[in-house]
Amino acid sequence: DGHRNCNIKLEPEETKKYNGICPVCGKPLTIGVLNRIEALSDRGEGFKLEGAVPFKSLVPLEEIIADAVSQGTGTKEVEKEYKNLIEKFGSEFNILLEVSPGNLEGVTLPEIAEGIIRVREGKVFKEPGYDGVYGKIRLFSQEEQKKLSKQETLF
Repeated sequence: DGHRNCNIKLEPEETKKYNGICPVCGKPLTIGVLNRIEALSDRGEGFKLEGAVPFKSLVPLEEIIADAVSQGTGTKEVEKEYKNLIEKFGSEFNILLEVSPGNLEGVTLPEIAEGIIRVREGKVFKEPGYDGVYGKIRLFSQEEQKKLSKQETLF
């Protein structure tokens, strides 16, 4: 839920607290998908149906590399490292799911290896979307990102 013009994003509980009104300008908030899901849901978050097929959540390798080196996904540096990893380990799925942390660290930057491990473990930062603004998945906190962007890359 949120209001793009005021750069406000709220969780459904917060939206209820403000009665669906933007706390900055007083106009109605745009209600998001999560709010609608909670309104229709008959189960709590995290509920798992007995016998449900397990799944894994992944982030594209190119996005992991880009986040780790503070570059855009279409940059030459990111593409070069992507090709390097694919050449060394085969498929993107193999890299994201199977290659050991030690093998990753021996071939790529520690930040990229750490990003891949965080995705495997589900330790990512979720920035929800709001009012037409897409949500984002980040691998590093804002503080970590600042430190990474100050470091020189090895490409």
